Amino acid sequence: MHSVSVCDAQANVLWLSEGALGPDEHSMVSEALEKLGADEALPCHEMGLEDGRLTLFLPVRAPDASLVGVAMVLADGKSLGDDTHERMAAQPVRAILMRLAVLMKPEEKAQSTLRAEEMSATAGTQDAREPSEPLSAQNVSDILEFDLSPEDTGHAHIRQPSAYPPTTSSHEGVLLQFTDEPTEPAITPQASAVAPASIAAAPAAVADQPPAGRTATAPATREPSGKAASESASKTANEPATGKAPSAPPPAVVSELPGQAASDAGLLLEILPYAKLRPGGQTRRFQVLARMAAPPRDPAVQDALVLQRLMSWLASHRSAWNTQPTGFTVSLSIATLEDERFAQKLAAALNSHGISADSLGFEIAESLCTQRRAHVERFIAQCEKVGAWVVIDSFGFDAQTVPLLRSKALRLVKIDPKLTGAALKDKLSKAMVVAAVQAAKVLGIHCAAQKVDSQAALQWLTAIGCDFAQGAVLGRTHSLDSIGNLPDTTAVTEHLRASRAE
Repeated sequence: MHSVSVCDAQANVLWLSEGALGPDEHSMVSEALEKLGADEALPCHEMGLEDGRLTLFLPVRAPDASLVGVAMVLADGKSLGDDTHERMAAQPVRAILMRLAVLMKPEEKAQSTLRAEEMSATAGTQDAREPSEPLSAQNVSDILEFDLSPEDTGHAHIRQPSAYPPTTSSHEGVLLQFTDEPTEPAITPQASAVAPASIAAAPAAVADQPPAGRTATAPATREPSGKAASESASKTANEPATGKAPSAPPPAVVSELPGQAASDAGLLLEILPYAKLRPGGQTRRFQVLARMAAPPRDPAVQDALVLQRLMSWLASHRSAWNTQPTGFTVSLSIATLEDERFAQKLAAALNSHGISADSLGFEIAESLCTQRRAHVERFIAQCEKVGAWVVIDSFGFDAQTVPLLRSKALRLVKIDPKLTGAALKDKLSKAMVVAAVQAAKVLGIHCAAQKVDSQAALQWLTAIGCDFAQGAVLGRTHSLDSIGNLPDTTAVTEHLRASRAE
């Protein structure tokens, strides 16, 4: 990347990360403004320069979808891959663009709306400013702040409410809020009428959340649309904060409450043991599987629900699992891996529940390691600092995955079941499985086989030195509550002993 710049609707450069923009770049900014202004649905615009550089323009749109500026990314053409547009349209980037839109919208109406939001977000503030007063430097800082809460800064913190508010649970312990990063809906003219009100009403809505152990009742009706919704949103945005939630929750939140409550109520955690094929070691290992009748639309929300439920259970049933070293693994989606603050939230949650980070591991599919290499590398480095560990699932010796095996946080590789399933019939598959087992030994990590469905495959995997196995021949899943009654998984599996006796 060469530089990142922000320009207004007249192609004036408002901010530039480094260097300088020449006449060629300026003309491209003007052309991009014309293209993006003509098509409100266009998420970005890309143009190339003769010297091999590429420019990627991201629109900065006001709540009414009008174009108020662009953010230009100037990079080497070879650095932009097939997934560049997808990554540029991700939620963290959208959050930045929406904050820029608040600052760059020229209409006086935007200034008045923002001041109303500030007064609503700051409880007890009565010193309203005159409509003509411009934004102060502190106001600008508050709008662009992403991580600190109002309690940390001491100032109003304007941010879009999460589409998934903090959930309540019948379990004791601090709620694990992995979804507090803003999740903005697509900006369309139809949604513009309620967007400012949603931002202003967020603090009051969150303040009225019931404590743990109580269940929040989701409203059964939707917010009115059209003119009625606009009038309701305007009224909510201009009301001073009183510490109580408005009579109707913000539209951005109310649409998600029923699904969130149903997903939480229908969540069932099961465990699948890692059956040991070689003697030695005293650590039990279990893979946590989630069963959900109505999964949330956002995979990151499901990950957060699973982790919250698991940590709450571990904290309240310590005698059932911590009498000997025990490890639990949880599969993660790409949406969670993209969250830069996941490790920070994880560490805080582990500390709140009094659970050692070494008890928790995260399974990442090899396909995600290749498709989102940068995100996975960052996540593994964060896990190494926190003390949690990582498992590479469906490992098949992909060239982009092999370098990840150097990480100290990596404890286990699970061989691709397609390879182990074909190993007794295909020499190449057999050679790759043997190579994976031997590589794990050299690196000092464990190796596991998945979906083992025959005694012959179990015997062969044991013979080549595989550490663990899972599959139909080894047993079914169990409920998390039954962990205290399960056979000792640190001993060599009884299935293997029986096959040897035969």
